[in-house]
Amino acid sequence: MSSGNVAIISDIHSNLEALEEVLKEVEKLNPDKVVCLGDIVGYGANPNECCELVRKYCDVVLLGNHDAAVAGIIKDDYFVEHARVAVEWTKKTLKDEYIEWIKTLPLTYELDGFFFSHGAPYSPDSFIYLVSSDAVLWSLKFLSASGFKASFSGHAHITYSFGVKNGESGILYGEFEEINFDDFEVVAINVGSVGQPRDRNPKSAFGFIEDGKIYRVFRVEYDISKAAQKILDAGLPSILSSRLFLGR
Repeated sequence: MSSGNVAIISDIHSNLEALEEVLKEVEKLNPDKVVCLGDIVGYGANPNECCELVRKYCDVVLLGNHDAAVAGIIKDDYFVEHARVAVEWTKKTLKDEYIEWIKTLPLTYELDGFFFSHGAPYSPDSFIYLVSSDAVLWSLKFLSASGFKASFSGHAHITYSFGVKNGESGILYGEFEEINFDDFEVVAINVGSVGQPRDRNPKSAFGFIEDGKIYRVFRVEYDISKAAQKILDAGLPSILSSRLFLGR
């Protein structure tokens, strides 16, 4: 593989404080490329600022389901109530130039045997969470059949990953801080969330591919209190504020 060093961020959800701290850490790693897996907006109070930073710093930006709902690409009637309220608030708040930009974002990206999407890789336009046994099995089958070594997904807001290890039967899963791609036949990776982690760790998460061979998980502290207060000040549902402290 020759993909070099690639930083992967996802699920920012209009959390400016989290995004700024993550980008500082990404810059220290000096990646060849920065990929965003989508959901730049939704939930948080700074959608315009987050769109501006993502457009400036990311080489590749994919479409997330919240992005798609805000831009009118998909309906938001399947969202839970607090998510739907945030979508409607964001529609009114987001500048037209960013809505038009979101409409141009692709669903997938491929790079040297790696597959990137917001949800599970086997059906990118369905925005399926890479968490259930069915989603994991179909994802690993897709990777094997398509000749990809690994996939990188957001959407689930967790850092659990799943893979078929060389010479072993069954699926290996867990919160790996480091993955050597040579150890796996195929591996499906949940990158985690910058702006609203749900793996009971409130620190922002992002991933890093090193020399096309190693994947590492990074966690970053940010000013949660500031981001949470902004949500309340904007009149958004209080659960979107309180859950930031819990990482769930």
